[in-house]
Amino acid sequence: MIFHPISNCYVEDVYHVWRECFRVLKKEGVLLAGMDNGFNFLFDDTDTSPLTVTHKLPFNPLKDPLLYEKYVATDGVQFSHSLEEQVGGQLKAGFILTDLYEDRDRAGILPQYAPQYIATRSVKP
Repeated sequence: MIFHPISNCYVEDVYHVWRECFRVLKKEGVLLAGMDNGFNFLFDDTDTSPLTVTHKLPFNPLKDPLLYEKYVATDGVQFSHSLEEQVGGQLKAGFILTDLYEDRDRAGILPQYAPQYIATRSVKP
């Protein structure tokens, strides 16, 4: 079993992550993965109403020097990923998706409107 908590936000290309997970698991091994769906990256402030979209998706501070400097100094370099990269990447690596769950933060305004996280359970056939 691989327990992969929300950490893909620190990896620019997540396809490598899914391929390595598939490679190291034995047959019928389980991958439990948590992922950010990207919504958190749309806004600089999710605690104040109204929410104002300040970034486009996918979020990649390596492509904008000003964002890079800001995030290196505060949150660290993080990336958003599409569902195609997150869930589709697991499928392309060879996994069989057996379950999916959405979740929300407990604080801030954004959770009132949409879940920000997904968790998947996938199996290596």
